[in-house]
Amino acid sequence: MTRHAKLGIVIVALFILYVIYILTSNEGIGSFEKIRAAGEINQSITVYVDQAQGFERDQNGNIASFYVTDKNGEQARVSPHEPVTAEIANAATVELFGHMHGNNFVATRVSIVEKATE
Repeated sequence: MTRHAKLGIVIVALFILYVIYILTSNEGIGSFEKIRAAGEINQSITVYVDQAQGFERDQNGNIASFYVTDKNGEQARVSPHEPVTAEIANAATVELFGHMHGNNFVATRVSIVEKATE
């Protein structure tokens, strides 16, 4: 095997390990910077719900968009594919599954991790 082939194999292996690390690391509150680095690959991230920004609702009272904050204090607007139930308004942290478009997180799934204390 030539030196260039060995170098190519090492580079591909390191890239695969990097992608696996990005897709599987899910400890605590996440960072949007890490999500942006993966491009359009859907990933999970746990973030704080920003209650102060309010919630945009559809005609049925379901939440059509809301704001969240990551561990670095960076804010993003969440746009779920399907409106989510009003219970999200009472959440402290949520887990999102989706990807970033600029400062907008397009979520295919939104799950409550922790409810806000009353």
